[in-house]
Amino acid sequence: MSNAWKNYSLFSDLLEIYKEEEKDFNNYVSELCTKYSVILFGSRARKDNKIYSDYDILVIGNERPPLPPTDAIDVHFVKVSLIDSEIKDFNTIVIDAFYEGIILCDTLNIYEKAKNMVIERIRGLKRIKDSWEKKYELNRRTLVTVKFIYI
Repeated sequence: MSNAWKNYSLFSDLLEIYKEEEKDFNNYVSELCTKYSVILFGSRARKDNKIYSDYDILVIGNERPPLPPTDAIDVHFVKVSLIDSEIKDFNTIVIDAFYEGIILCDTLNIYEKAKNMVIERIRGLKRIKDSWEKKYELNRRTLVTVKFIYI
């Protein structure tokens, strides 16, 4: 297979943008980690991202974090005082972040407790592509599926 495609400026331009976004992401997370707990989740945490995939992060703290330097970083903020209720209410972003995410920093020391709450909350549920589900057999003829979806 030819490597001629690598000589096109489009490829080098995309690679340069990717490197710049990665640098911006690392600098932003370093800044956040002075006051917040931060979890990377989504395709980048699962390692099935594309070069153009954004960075999904759950930021937990006492006040809203500063805006990210690029729209390639998708920030989901939850106040530390509300994390327990977000898990109990099945906030799918919070659930997914703790379920599949990678902890980048735990400045507030909340990760282990919240992760254990999530494990307990999802007991009996099955993760499917874009939601969670639980099947209930009402009788031999009736099977009900309840889905928790992203909103």
